Amino acid sequence: MSSTIKQRRLAKSLLQLSLSDDGRIERDSVKEILESLLVSRPSGLVTVLRLFLHQIRRHEYTYHARVEYGGKEGEKLSEKILEKLNQNSSKALDLTVIDNPKLIAGCKIRLGDDVYENSISDRLNKLQKTFF
Repeated sequence: MSSTIKQRRLAKSLLQLSLSDDGRIERDSVKEILESLLVSRPSGLVTVLRLFLHQIRRHEYTYHARVEYGGKEGEKLSEKILEKLNQNSSKALDLTVIDNPKLIAGCKIRLGDDVYENSISDRLNKLQKTFF
């Protein structure tokens, strides 16, 4: 078995150790894990740390939603979106709301790897692609 596979497995197991009961990353657990790694210094430490960081970032995306909106109704819209997302999700989500004037009107929601967009700029881009 190559060392890269071992390092990936180690990073995944470190992620599992850093999760709380509700599936969120606990900073204190991560801190303890990092301190123990610095003491034990496994082979390929830098690679393990890089892979562990990658696992943490990927996992955070599963419970963090990013909403971009254009137009005046953004705050009301974001409250409704968070309510709907929480109804359809088994875990509570964190929400980041950003005003994006490039959308013209509408919104763009990113939850994990999924992106949902319903905006004037998206519709105009799709229309433009049909002509060219």
